[in-house]
Amino acid sequence: MRYLLSLLLAVAMMSTAGAQTFRAAALAGGSLSQVDGDDLLGFHQPGVNAGLRVVAVLGEHWRVGPEIVYSQQGAKRNRNSLNISDYSRIHLNTVELPLMVYYKDWRFTAEAGVAYQRLISYTVEDATGDDITENLALQNQAYALNLGVTLYLTPKVGVNFRWSRHFTDLQVEESPRLRGRSLSLRAVYVFGSGESLPSPNSPLPAPSPQ
Repeated sequence: MRYLLSLLLAVAMMSTAGAQTFRAAALAGGSLSQVDGDDLLGFHQPGVNAGLRVVAVLGEHWRVGPEIVYSQQGAKRNRNSLNISDYSRIHLNTVELPLMVYYKDWRFTAEAGVAYQRLISYTVEDATGDDITENLALQNQAYALNLGVTLYLTPKVGVNFRWSRHFTDLQVEESPRLRGRSLSLRAVYVFGSGESLPSPNSPLPAPSPQ
């Protein structure tokens, strides 16, 4: 992990000198998450989602690159919920390392990729609110699928929405199978000159002659 962090920081510094090849951006926002298999339905667990992104610009439309993100995930019982579950709350603190591919058109950028997640710490509470963290062994790493979209409001500022779902189990034991899902909303700040965007006053293309 420290080697990837060093690489991200090095490429971020390179992006200042080679903005046509690399672009770095800061990400900051929050998420709502749930865990499939815990019988706590709904995205009720809030969390922080923030980090750094570096992309290599491959052409007018395509970009590819890694991120390093501090991400809080898990699940939480809604106070009005009638669901029967062994848990009332699962809270995960992770460092997430996504590798993403981006397609940019006009002011929008679509994104897809996979992420490696390292579990830093976690807390589990049973249905009565008692701490049962020691009774539920979780994997210290997981992998997730990420899909999202970014709308750039200015060349340097954008708004990113991302959906994420684990495709590996969180729990060490096979039953019940626990896999997290999250929805995140983040502000994006691009360093340097930012993204190239069409002018809001640019004329529409002329119709082709008949």
